[in-house]
Amino acid sequence: MQKRESVMKNYNKIIAMTFGATLALLAPAATAQDNTVTLQSPDKNISVKGELVRVDDKFFVIKTVVGEMTVSRDLVSCDGAACPGAEPEVVADDGQIVLKSGDGTTFSGELLGFDGTNYTIKTVVGVLTIRSEFVSCEGASCPSEKATEEVDKTVSLISGDGTRFTGTLQEYDGTNYVIKSDQGVLTVRSEFVTCVGDACPDLGPVVAEFKVASPAGVGEQFIGKALNRFANEKSLNVTRSISYDGTEVNYLLGDNSGGLVASITVIPTDDIASLKSLFSGDAAFALTREDFTAQQIAGIVNMPASDVEARVKTQTIALDALTATMNPANRVRSVSLKQMGDILSGRVTNWSDVGGDDGAIQLHVLDAQSNLARVIKRDILAPRGLKLASNVIVHKTLDELNKAINDDPMAFAVSYRSQNKGNSNPTTRNACNIFSSANSFSLQTEEYPLTMGWHLFTLKGQDVPDLSKSLAEYLSSNQGQAAAEEAGLVGLAIDKQPMSEQGERLLSAMLASSIDRAGINAYRDYLAEVSTADRLSTTLRFVSGSAQLDERALRDVRRISELVRNGLVDGNDILLVGFSDTVGVFNNNIALSKARAERAKVDILNSAIGILDAANVKTFGFGPVAPVGCNETQEGRQLNRRVEVWIRGSNQDKLR
Repeated sequence: MQKRESVMKNYNKIIAMTFGATLALLAPAATAQDNTVTLQSPDKNISVKGELVRVDDKFFVIKTVVGEMTVSRDLVSCDGAACPGAEPEVVADDGQIVLKSGDGTTFSGELLGFDGTNYTIKTVVGVLTIRSEFVSCEGASCPSEKATEEVDKTVSLISGDGTRFTGTLQEYDGTNYVIKSDQGVLTVRSEFVTCVGDACPDLGPVVAEFKVASPAGVGEQFIGKALNRFANEKSLNVTRSISYDGTEVNYLLGDNSGGLVASITVIPTDDIASLKSLFSGDAAFALTREDFTAQQIAGIVNMPASDVEARVKTQTIALDALTATMNPANRVRSVSLKQMGDILSGRVTNWSDVGGDDGAIQLHVLDAQSNLARVIKRDILAPRGLKLASNVIVHKTLDELNKAINDDPMAFAVSYRSQNKGNSNPTTRNACNIFSSANSFSLQTEEYPLTMGWHLFTLKGQDVPDLSKSLAEYLSSNQGQAAAEEAGLVGLAIDKQPMSEQGERLLSAMLASSIDRAGINAYRDYLAEVSTADRLSTTLRFVSGSAQLDERALRDVRRISELVRNGLVDGNDILLVGFSDTVGVFNNNIALSKARAERAKVDILNSAIGILDAANVKTFGFGPVAPVGCNETQEGRQLNRRVEVWIRGSNQDKLR
């Protein structure tokens, strides 16, 4: 009732200003008569109703509750059976509508929104909100009954600091939102909040609201840093807030005029919960620390594997690794994969057994339900038939685990490289004693044995805001990869490393493998070709049992062509150096490895047509020399079947 009185006051002001002293208050008669007409101005902002007394060529004379009024015919149109000539049609173009109450009062203006209960219209006196039960709507822009029925009245009101009120929108009067929430009926001033939801009055651009499921800590940091870069490129502002219970992080993207563009919520959780959020429709996309097959996802989301395979899209978005983690004062500098398993299972309990000082090893682990615990069991313990020792110190979070290692000189853990903050990560040795450090280059070339990919999962045909799709694509861009590195992950952007920094890998590979004279000659030829070259941080590998490059390699081919387009390798030759495993005859493996390099050359030239001369791409094959994995295992042989990419020439410019 109070709101209706406010609307009527505004209406009366219009009439008073227009007709001067002739009319101080206009309240049309409630009972329609045969001679009742409505006189309306061309812009339909002024409407007077009464009994038509007489009409001539120049004037209408109508009787109202305040007496007779004479109105020029040039200023108004007449609506009613008693009007001379044909009835005028109601015209509402370009969003214009006319709202008519039961007593004939009319309100005209541009329709801004309709939430199923209230019309919000822009008039000459400002924005008015009028309950639909009191008026009828005329005009092409009036909402249909079907559309009205389908409106979801649930809205979220978000303040500048991220505070959120969610409930059913009861009304909006142009100043205040009234919502029914779990805490009761709330009245919130619109100037302090942004309304998100289908029932919100359409007062500006559509706000993109969506959620992202991601690992806690590093994952949320990755998204946050990427959002800051994304917003900066689009001249948007970013506000970050944390929910009152600390379970969610919200980012608001706004334009320079103060308008809200997007509300993005990051749900910090584990991989399995992330996939469930994606398939339930709660998350627009999901980041995971592990890769999952269609069969594995099917078991998680209770869906046939064929349906999962048809819907899901995945790509590697960044890299991380499992590493042995020790106190920085510990003098052990290398721990083999076997030793990791022995320590974790309790077979080795003293540091002196792995080359350290005499002292009991204090084993620290993360909760058994965590991603980390599952990966350690899968990649280190289970392949060796081992189980985790019982006398371990269990931590709830990765930050707690990292701090415990930093505080305890005798501590040992296996954790993520990205979580290492001030602790020691010794080099790792595989079963063939090939050494590898968990540096960014060895992760990118996949030569570190416990490398893990972070994966981006989306669903084909999913109804999500366009901005969420843009953000997901942005994560794999150069700027997105820079954000991954800021968060502690390893990006996929290509870098280079001189031959002088490859010494540890090449020497340990030579010592670990038994090669005959032919192999020694091939090794010598290999070193001669690359001795003055820089190796790129990409290794091209193939689909198992196929001559086709795998998905990661195809993406890296595109990255290489981008380097060429940007002139970063001008003046250099690209060397494609193929290798094989030890299965088969040596000379055949030399030929096979050269064929792999030739296959990669075709793909690179096809991706850089017109900008890369075939003469500047040289191919070599050196068979099974310089292995990066153990040829005794299937995984090792797969790693050894590869094409390394080197550049050689006068251009020494940095790639990044």
